[in-house]
Amino acid sequence: MALATSSQALAAGKTGSIFKGVSRAAMLYAAKHAPMKLIDAFQVFCDSETYVENWLEKLTAKDAASIAWTAGSCSLTNSLNPIDAGGEYCVDASIRLKHPKNRKDIPVIEIYLDDPKHGHPGPAYAFRDIFDGNDGPDYERDRQAFQTQWRERFKDAPPDPCGDE
Repeated sequence: MALATSSQALAAGKTGSIFKGVSRAAMLYAAKHAPMKLIDAFQVFCDSETYVENWLEKLTAKDAASIAWTAGSCSLTNSLNPIDAGGEYCVDASIRLKHPKNRKDIPVIEIYLDDPKHGHPGPAYAFRDIFDGNDGPDYERDRQAFQTQWRERFKDAPPDPCGDE
């Protein structure tokens, strides 16, 4: 499977302030401040108005040493399935763990953004992640799956505010 799994691979090529005519800062803002309902793919949860950044920080607070955000081309892509092809515009959050399994244990989420209009990034529309859960590495398409695996691995993570899991 052609899938990027390291934070170094994700960060490669995501430097500089402008990406294909769009400010990387604007892309970061668009993804971090996207309400969860934009990436929850036809599902509605009680926290649908929560921003992506706030959701991720709250979920990972006890177990993440830091979260590094980068903007550029989509990295968590899978050529085996067209819905995982990604677009040109994405924001990644690489989560450095306080107690990783090994040095490659770096969970990553990616927020797909629609194509820009007039130099401004389009809205967020999809979620992808790579996470080494209790059953080994997994590629997920929705944040509910990611947070379920996170809570299974990290027992002290905060409970689901909606009880939707």
